[in-house]
Amino acid sequence: MIKIKQIKVGKMDNLMYIVSGAVSFIVIDPSWGFDEIENYISETGKTLKAVLLTHGHFDHTMDIRKIRDAHKDVDFYISERDLVFIDYKFDFKFLSDDQILKIDDIEVKTIHTPGHSAGGYCFLIGKYLFTGDTLFQGLCGRVDLPYSDPEEMRKSLLKLSELDDSTVVFPGHSYNSLKTTIGAEKKDNIYMRSANDKEKFLSVAL
Repeated sequence: MIKIKQIKVGKMDNLMYIVSGAVSFIVIDPSWGFDEIENYISETGKTLKAVLLTHGHFDHTMDIRKIRDAHKDVDFYISERDLVFIDYKFDFKFLSDDQILKIDDIEVKTIHTPGHSAGGYCFLIGKYLFTGDTLFQGLCGRVDLPYSDPEEMRKSLLKLSELDDSTVVFPGHSYNSLKTTIGAEKKDNIYMRSANDKEKFLSVAL
């Protein structure tokens, strides 16, 4: 059985996720969460197998060097397009769209969702979707940053709207809510509701 632990870390309302299986676990967007990861290992005895990054912004990647130094056999996944944000040498595995990552008994489907950054990804694990800075309750990620693109964000929201309405959304920050669903966002999120209309979306996103 897959278990999810959501942890608020840092001073930017970041949310880190520990997704655990029977004997091992993965981390999504560790941010400033190194100590929390070490505590989890001490408490459970489980092995960290992989770190998945929804994108390369510093507030989501801050502690990856600490994790690498402490756990030499861990795989780190990111989009190659977001290496522009990583100003140090690091051995990553690169994500591709619609990929299935099998990490022990944890199965992750990758969904490329550019917009907030060119290499943005969401991760679908069962009925749970980890959206990083692509989708929040009532919001989408900023599209006025370097390497962001409002038209790509619009297309990404359309892609996510095709998922089952019951899909649980776990965002990368605790803006408005700690979780939501695809169905709720299709109904109430002005950005997602506007995604079918290019001009309307741009008018609300910019």
